[in-house]
This record gives sequence, C-alpha cells and structure tokens, in this order.
Amino acid sequence: MKASNVGAMRERVTIHAQTQTVDGVGDITTTWTQVATCWARMRPLSAAQVERAGRDDAIRRYEMTIRYRTDIATNSRVMWRGRRFDVQGVTDETEQRQFLTVYLAEINA
Repeated sequence: MKASNVGAMRERVTIHAQTQTVDGVGDITTTWTQVATCWARMRPLSAAQVERAGRDDAIRRYEMTIRYRTDIATNSRVMWRGRRFDVQGVTDETEQRQFLTVYLAEINA
C-alpha cells in the first residue's frame, strides 16, 4: 500500500495478544490481552466450507493492511465489527516498515 492510499484504511480493529500460563497442576490457561486499536483496510479474499474433526466449518479469509508495528504475530487475533479473526500470516511486503499485510481467517463465519 502506498502512502497515497492511507485513506483506504477506514476500519477500526483491535489486536489481541495471546498469553498462556501454567497453573500448579500443569493445566494451561489461555488469555487474550488487547495490545492495540488501529485503522485498517479489510479486504475479503475467499470463503470455503471445509470438514474439520467431523463437522462442517465455514472459513472466510481476509487480507488486512495496517501501519507497520511489531506487536502482531501468528498467535495474535483481530477483532473487527464484533467478529474474531485468527492471524494466519504477517508480511512487510516492501520491507520499508511502513505497512503490514496481515492474513486472517474467520472460522464458522
């Protein structure tokens, strides 16, 4: 995305980081902490119906463009319009640290 296209980032998203803790008996507890709220461009890529673990799941894939940041990874998730998206991949396509392209999946959309 070029700087001239920054106006395309009109959607407000929140980024959540995953934290896992182990209790005294070895059980793992996963919690999510909001790390940022930012402007993004959301672009739908595909939708599919797949069978996973004996049930049919709907999976929608999106491409999100945000300003460059270092606190988003494949164990993060994104909330947009009350929907939850799992981060599938993150790339700085131009390697200029201006924008990130984040690939998202929404399961059971």
